[in-house]
Amino acid sequence: MNTSRYALWMKEAGYKVIVYAVRDTPFFRQATMQGLDVRVVHRNKKYFDVLSARRLAGMFQRDEVALVWFRDTRDMDTLGWAKRFSSSPFKLLYQQAMQFGVAKRDVFHTHRFRPIDAWVSTLQFLRTQVENATRFSSSKIHVVPLGVDTSRLRIGEQLRQEARNHYKLAEDAYVFGVIGRLDPLKGQHMAIQALHELHKGGKLAHLLLVGEPTLNEGDEYSEHLHAVVRDLKLVDFVHFHPYTSDVSFFYHAIDAFMLCSKGETFGTVTIEAMACALPIIGTNSSGTPEILEEGKCGVLVNPDDTTQWMEAMNTIMVRKEEALSMGFRAQKRFQENYSKEISVQRMKEIVDRCIA
Repeated sequence: MNTSRYALWMKEAGYKVIVYAVRDTPFFRQATMQGLDVRVVHRNKKYFDVLSARRLAGMFQRDEVALVWFRDTRDMDTLGWAKRFSSSPFKLLYQQAMQFGVAKRDVFHTHRFRPIDAWVSTLQFLRTQVENATRFSSSKIHVVPLGVDTSRLRIGEQLRQEARNHYKLAEDAYVFGVIGRLDPLKGQHMAIQALHELHKGGKLAHLLLVGEPTLNEGDEYSEHLHAVVRDLKLVDFVHFHPYTSDVSFFYHAIDAFMLCSKGETFGTVTIEAMACALPIIGTNSSGTPEILEEGKCGVLVNPDDTTQWMEAMNTIMVRKEEALSMGFRAQKRFQENYSKEISVQRMKEIVDRCIA
């Protein structure tokens, strides 16, 4: 989704963009739907796929490609070999999507990273990981957060009543929201447990859960969540709804946003909530503290501490003026760092510097 989104944005910015994708993959379908120029490629192996590398080098040469932008580490080795094989060398831009789990300062990884001309980390904490875990040149590492196109959020439109009706939520209900695939690492169970504790204190808030199980991974966790809701007698207060690409109703329907993931590298949904000026509760791990400016733009909690979640929810419900100010600070930070326009401008500067 992010790769096809940036391909479209760069095309809109005036670049000639070609998408190279494996047929019938989500990336292929999304790029085709967006009307981008798509070339079909074979699924390459992760390492030493010389045949695919030579094939790609030929395609890039015919298409007069000046820069190849990629996010999947599976493609890194093949593209590095393609660059070495090409008679008309192109630049390589890697947009980092995941955290580093282990150090990669060995000869193999140093050789693997060498062909990359620009390494783009979405946050400073990721850049620091790259600097500490690899021998890659710091001068080629850039920090550019993923951007959000606010037009899809319909900010400024009066959609609250319509959104509440869509999710069958009472107008006077205080609603916390979690959006994302239903997965133990996404932490929806923590939001439910915290809501239960909140109810014990007399705060009868609601919880809107929008999302579905990961494709082809079964419904076990989803079924577990529904069972917990029944056991805790929260059926009237926890609302399950499937995910849709139009997320505007979700953000207009809720009063506060929760990111319960144990380790979210870069929470795009958190950025969207910031754009909507919502008070946010997020986990004090991975990229979330940096996004929320170490707690200035949201409340940070231990992902496994139900009491902290409950206390944060209670604080946001009770201290309404403080929650409102928190939302406005988050929106201001979004406008200064995470909008589509700012992200594209920073990427353009990197691309132009590479191909110059």
